[in-house]
Amino acid sequence: LLSYVKRFESYETIGGLFREITEQTVELSITEKIWGLIREIVSAIADFFSTDFDELLTNIINENKQLKAMMGVVQQLQLVA
Repeated sequence: LLSYVKRFESYETIGGLFREITEQTVELSITEKIWGLIREIVSAIADFFSTDFDELLTNIINENKQLKAMMGVVQQLQLVA
């Protein structure tokens, strides 16, 4: 009886799974758009100061704890996708 109850409580509908996947996809798409905008801004700054984009981005992230944490989240989201 307990196994039946556990199985019933753990049951998730196909619609529920689809909704969860759709929400994750939308979230990832928004994250990708924001990351794209950040990259464009850093690229414009790098061009203005005639410096290397990757080096500038690395320095910005390494000098800012909050950006470093956000970069970790972006990398984790990319692994999920």
